[in-house]
Order: sequence, then structure tokens, then C-alpha cells
Amino acid sequence: MINKILVATDASAASGRAVSFAAQLAVIHEAELLILNVIRDMQLPDELKNAPEFESFNNARDDLMRQAADRILDEARKKARKAGAKRVQTAIGSGDPATSVAGFAKRRKVDLIVVGTRGLSKIKAASMGSVSRKLMDLTDVNCAVIR
Repeated sequence: MINKILVATDASAASGRAVSFAAQLAVIHEAELLILNVIRDMQLPDELKNAPEFESFNNARDDLMRQAADRILDEARKKARKAGAKRVQTAIGSGDPATSVAGFAKRRKVDLIVVGTRGLSKIKAASMGSVSRKLMDLTDVNCAVIR
């Protein structure tokens, strides 16, 4: 039985398809739909992240990224409700996307994780890695990867 579905979105076309798919499943199974957007950490050395001269920059970036996440989640919520999903919740995560999604799924005891794929070629995916591939390595929860 599927009672809780988690879908991760980043406003890409593939994640939009994942939201639609997850919403349809939520309707069919009368499941709760959780929509998550993850704000990635900045790739700066810790010495720079904690430097006083970067503090205002980091605060401004955090505010901007939260506003973007709110907008992404609002659009995803509207799409899910339009598809007929009744119980929809949204959340913002932070850090590495795959790790954040896996941790959120575990804490919320979801039955299925739905994510989009970027559609990288096999060579690029192998060299760059992918969130969906890493997620499947990190979690015991069933995953659906939508193209």
C-alpha cells in the first residue's frame, strides 16, 4: 500500500513530469503527497563561508534561494492539486540533494520517492554522477525515476 509519496522538484522539465506522475499516483492511492525542493550548499571552502566579509553575501544568497524554493514549491503544489491530489505538503531541504531527499524520506516514513532525471548521456552520468543514481544508493525506499 502506498500511503505517502515524496517527490523532489527543482523546476526542471523532468522534475515537472515527476510532480505530475507523483500527483496521479497520490490520487489513485489516496496518498499524502510531499513535495520537496533542496537548496544546494555553496561550493566554497569553510574558511570563506565563515569569513565575516562573506556573511552578508551568504545571508542574501540564503534569502534569495528560499524565495526561489517557495516559488518552485508553490507551482508544484498548484500542479499537484490541479491533478486531483488532496493532501499536499511542501518542504525545503538543504545540502546535497540526494542525501537531503533520502533523509527526508526516512524521517517522514514515505513509501515511494519520485524524482526526475536530467537525461544525461551514460558517459556524462558516469563521470558527473546523478542525483537519482546517488539517491537509489542511499535509500531503502522504492524510487521511481521519471524521464
